[in-house]
Amino acid sequence: MSHRMRWGGVGCFSVGLVIACGSRTGLLYDDGKTWPVTEDGGTVCYGTPNPATPPIPNLYFVLDASTSMTDQNKWSDVRTVIGAVIQQVGSRARFGAAVFPTSPTRTDSCNSGVEVMPLKLGDDHGATLAAFMKATNISPNGGTPTASTLELLTPTLRAFPGVTYVIVATDGGPNCNLDITCGVDQCTNNLESLGTGCTPGGSVNCCDASNPVVAGPQGCLDGARATLAVSDLRASGIRTFVIGIPGSSLYASVLDDMAVAGGTARSSEPLYYSVNSSDTTELETTIEAVTLQTLSCALTLARAPSTTIGLNAYIGGVWVPRSTAAGADGWTLEGTTLAFTGAPCSELEANPSSEVTLVEGCPPVGGGE
Repeated sequence: MSHRMRWGGVGCFSVGLVIACGSRTGLLYDDGKTWPVTEDGGTVCYGTPNPATPPIPNLYFVLDASTSMTDQNKWSDVRTVIGAVIQQVGSRARFGAAVFPTSPTRTDSCNSGVEVMPLKLGDDHGATLAAFMKATNISPNGGTPTASTLELLTPTLRAFPGVTYVIVATDGGPNCNLDITCGVDQCTNNLESLGTGCTPGGSVNCCDASNPVVAGPQGCLDGARATLAVSDLRASGIRTFVIGIPGSSLYASVLDDMAVAGGTARSSEPLYYSVNSSDTTELETTIEAVTLQTLSCALTLARAPSTTIGLNAYIGGVWVPRSTAAGADGWTLEGTTLAFTGAPCSELEANPSSEVTLVEGCPPVGGGE
């Protein structure tokens, strides 16, 4: 994709009102209403721009703010990385957030989480980023009531307009269900060696309420309930991504089950998105990879083109060839839907704020119809 428009092209020069950057290039005309498309030999055709807008998904972060998130600066790192993604994606998505557990005093270690930032359209000047950082400026504390939090949020998530994605980031296994009992092999206190005598496979069941030195049933792994909550969201058309922060690998099977139920399982183990390094680089790469999957390369034109020929498409000022086969690099057109595949789609995902325009009424820059 080497055919640039606007003033940023290399070797551009002015010829009257036309900005020429060499052969086969498309350029935005000064009035913003017509586009001169220059072919080999200097022939100029003034086309009509038809801007395309991407669908705006709802990206809703459900974040583990349990005590263990204070370790290795995990809570601060998660907030910072998500904030950077919010700023990068900008107005191409709406963002919301909830944290768990939470209460007015944050002393109830198993209280279900709540929404801390209502759904808000992203922007390029930092307002949504600032709102997110303020809303999540809390001190992590307590257990991991993942299941009850997702259940509580479900009516809110179902009421959102458009397409919604839930992104759960956690460093542990779901627990905090006082209505279940478990053995040592399903007790998170035993699995994580939390408490006197609490060891994996040990003789003390630290989730047995009859033993005075244990945490009680609230420490039991609540994976089935969490998976069911995710499955219920999926039945409503809401997909859930699961990101395991360092410390979560003990609960890989539960997180895998949640990813499968959420419709976002990876093609190989682990099926959830696992972050194993305390270095923020891996966390950044993972959250960006998840976020990009929610951004569509199928955009909606301002109006239906008057013809299916004589069209040129541009992403961020760069001419894109029309696809010659299914899945090939380029673009396709169906009604008012302008869809990019291959390398152009990757370019759009990497630069989600890029302007996309279909220019009508001029011979294609690369030849053809």
